[in-house]
Amino acid sequence: MQSLYFYSVKIVANIRVFFIAAALLLSQDAAAVKPDDVVSVFKEVSDNLKSGDADKLSVRFASPIDLRVLAAEKTCSARQAAEIVEEFFVQRKVVSFSMLHVGGKAGKHYGIGLLIAGDRRFRVTVLLLVSGRNSYTIQQLGIDYEN
Repeated sequence: MQSLYFYSVKIVANIRVFFIAAALLLSQDAAAVKPDDVVSVFKEVSDNLKSGDADKLSVRFASPIDLRVLAAEKTCSARQAAEIVEEFFVQRKVVSFSMLHVGGKAGKHYGIGLLIAGDRRFRVTVLLLVSGRNSYTIQQLGIDYEN
């Protein structure tokens, strides 16, 4: 009888150790994996818009991405969006880009910028969302004529 009691106490102790270890592992994992720094991501996006580099910009595109370029608005793959943005930059040489406003909360940030390309001014809107567990992707990108 005493050995059965000892055996059940040992099982309960092992179960406790398992749950404590699992909880510690999960809490360390969540603390260790942090999303990209949103400031550096917006700097990267700004630099790519300044240089008119659709290929580098598209590295951050979610798939699918909600894309609006002038009057055309569509949800498309990252590859299709890169081609559309590339065509925009081919038709209009970028003169400058500046990010005017950035806002949001954990995991969801937006930016509004001014792009001067060719002889026109464009308002650029960017929505960044955390994808997976550690990186921001561009979920929405809009390029519209500035009034």
